[in-house]
Amino acid sequence: MPKILKTINRLFKKMSWGKIKIRATDAYFSKALRKKRGYRCEKCGTFYPEGKGLSVSHFYGRRNENVRFDEDNCDILDYCHQKFEENPNEYRDYKFEKLGKKKFDALKLRANFYCKRDDKLMMIYLKKTYSNV
Repeated sequence: MPKILKTINRLFKKMSWGKIKIRATDAYFSKALRKKRGYRCEKCGTFYPEGKGLSVSHFYGRRNENVRFDEDNCDILDYCHQKFEENPNEYRDYKFEKLGKKKFDALKLRANFYCKRDDKLMMIYLKKTYSNV
């Protein structure tokens, strides 16, 4: 019986349900954006030294490559991130108020266009964009 349990455990370790894969571009963008926005939660204003406790919240999910690294699509949040995940209508209202109708509609349009993933090119772009941050 213990041999069966070991085999089952090995199988479950290989499966990755719900794990978020963090690419090098994601990590770089997250650190640069948190630093640029002053290590503060944009919803409640709480300060976090060096950004620990903050995360980048994507209004349109990370699978939308076209807006994955778009600053209009991203918010720096602490536990407020969970509140928005549980209440998408509240997040939409917050985003609309923050951006205004014109920028909100432009973001929606950009999110619905296809963009091919190119991590090398994106890393070059991010390093150039955030080099002075």
